[in-house]
Parts: sequence; C-alpha cells; structure tokens
Amino acid sequence: MNYNMDDLISDSKELFDKLTVKANGAVNMSKAYIEKAQLRVKLRDKYYALGKTCYEMHRDGTDTTGNMKMLIKEIKMLEAQLEYAEEASGKPKVCKFCGAKNSGENSYCAKCGEKLS
Repeated sequence: MNYNMDDLISDSKELFDKLTVKANGAVNMSKAYIEKAQLRVKLRDKYYALGKTCYEMHRDGTDTTGNMKMLIKEIKMLEAQLEYAEEASGKPKVCKFCGAKNSGENSYCAKCGEKLS
C-alpha cells in the first residue's frame, strides 16, 4: 500500500472532524445536564418557598393566597421547562454490561463498547 503525505493529511483531517463532532456532542450533553440540574434547584427552592408561605399563613393567621398562587404558577412553569429539557436531551441508555449511563443517541457504550439496546 502506497501511503503518501496527502493521504495522511486527508485521513488526519477526517479523524479530527469526527473527534470534533463527538466532543461537541459531549459538550452539549454536559450543558443539558447542567441546565436540568439548575432547573431542579430552582424547583426545589420554589417548593420550599411555597411550604414556608403556607406555614406562615397558618401560623400568623394571614391570608397570603396571592403569594401562594404566584409560587404555584412559577412551579408549574419550572416543571414544564424541566420536562421539556428532559425530553430534548433524550433518556439515557444504561449499559446492561457495565451499568454506565450513555447518551440516548449512542449505539454502543462509551465506557465498555457493548452494544446498547
């Protein structure tokens, strides 16, 4: 086989392009994971605020129903955003061989190489 410098450069560029696509996919997956985690934190904080408002309303005998309705509306919006983010990122595929979580787009496990179902 005659392998010249042009072939080496061409193959190197092709490999680099494939690696770039994989790296971008990993970055996008990480961004989606961070976004979902941030939404979960915001949701938890709103649930806490709702519970605190409800407790204070009963403790003090004040009517803060307006605040509670606003918090419930914000919670519903965050839940919808989280649901959308989870659907957009796809459910992770768990490898039956090693137990690693993989992107829903993967056909093979990134950790062990086993074919994912």
